Amino acid sequence: GRCVALLGHLVPVACAAPLCWLLWRRGGERFFWRLFLSALQSIGPTAVKFAQWASTRPDLLPSSVCSHLTVLQADVRAHHYNDTVAILTDAFPNWREVLEVEREPIGSGCIAQVYRGCIRDSPSSPGRPVALKVRHPQVAEKMELDLLVMRAGVDALERLFPVARYLAMSEALDHFEAFLRPQADMRIEADHLEVFSQNFDYERTGEGLAVRFPKVMRPYVSEAVLVESYEAATPITTLLNAASKGQDSLVVEGLEGTITVEACRDVVGKLSMDTFLKMLFTDNFVHGDLHPGNMHFRFVPDGASRKLELLLFDAGLAVELSPRDRRNFVELFHAIAMNDGNLVGQLMLERSPGHREQVIHEEDFVTGVAKLVTTVRGQGIALGQVRIGNLLEQMLRMACDHRVKLETSFVNIAMSIIVVEGVGRQMNPLVDVIVAAKPLLIEAMAQRFW
Repeated sequence: GRCVALLGHLVPVACAAPLCWLLWRRGGERFFWRLFLSALQSIGPTAVKFAQWASTRPDLLPSSVCSHLTVLQADVRAHHYNDTVAILTDAFPNWREVLEVEREPIGSGCIAQVYRGCIRDSPSSPGRPVALKVRHPQVAEKMELDLLVMRAGVDALERLFPVARYLAMSEALDHFEAFLRPQADMRIEADHLEVFSQNFDYERTGEGLAVRFPKVMRPYVSEAVLVESYEAATPITTLLNAASKGQDSLVVEGLEGTITVEACRDVVGKLSMDTFLKMLFTDNFVHGDLHPGNMHFRFVPDGASRKLELLLFDAGLAVELSPRDRRNFVELFHAIAMNDGNLVGQLMLERSPGHREQVIHEEDFVTGVAKLVTTVRGQGIALGQVRIGNLLEQMLRMACDHRVKLETSFVNIAMSIIVVEGVGRQMNPLVDVIVAAKPLLIEAMAQRFW
């Protein structure tokens, strides 16, 4: 049944593709992508997640494809409250004794929706505010079936057309599966939140970077439900929107009245960058979805004044590099920082997990990377002109053009750097990731953590 449904969505796209190709420059391209994205949206969460994942892999797909896929947004109706009650009862039969849940969700995505509620330690104790993340009904089963169908389709295609193996579709599907599965299991997100809270001990000690994560309310964690502390804060998107519109001030959680945009931007931008670099170089445990919607901030009392805190949400995706991958990444990043473009190209080529015979024009790849690094790093004479995110993005595209395979973990880290640097530059145009990272990078090279 699911195969028939998938065919029903995709066959019209396949039939229209030849005509769109013939009229590509006369509106065919626009029509094809509109039809294709509409089909993906209709198929459901797996297809939407696939598009979102593919849009972050410029090392596998042409940049024009990635740019089209980035506009796809999840269009998921919130499931009924009765379904939420059934899911909660299945996970925690006596949940009504300790939990109260508002009937209307405060947000809904591809995988789950979020409610506000409260939790009581005993029937007579006052409730503490919590957020409940509840997975949509049957979403896990649909994802498993969709992955099975995708796997069967790729296997059939590679058997019928052996040359298709050079496209590495099976490997790409493995990467996508590794991206998708953690997001469908709330227990994984709970574990990640606790690791992050352990790495950032500000909540326990009041020292270090002022970063918090929602507190997991065990034992109320299951595959389909996650109960965590409710953290009121202002999304960074609010600050970015205010800055882009030229507003002088905005209302922020934890402050009475307003605060100037300029007063927030530098502090939030530096704290966000320092947080990411600590995850990357010190902890080797990086939040895999650090876009502005998952980054919030607020002010809290700090003696006679108030202190800004950063809060990070949605930790279902996290990247932890193996010792080998970490060594490769740190040495590559160090070569970029040292402006050694030839070494950067050689490291990417020599440590590629793919087969060297599939690489197109090895020497041209190394030369191109060297030229790119020299050009971008050479702009560093002017403060704030080194855009490491732009450099990494072009390197990923070059790897795609020359068929140089890259480790998934490296690509995930590179894309995180691109996003975080983009956020940092909106806060402060002079932000320089390489300058900010150098102390931690030197320490990592000296101590050889791997």
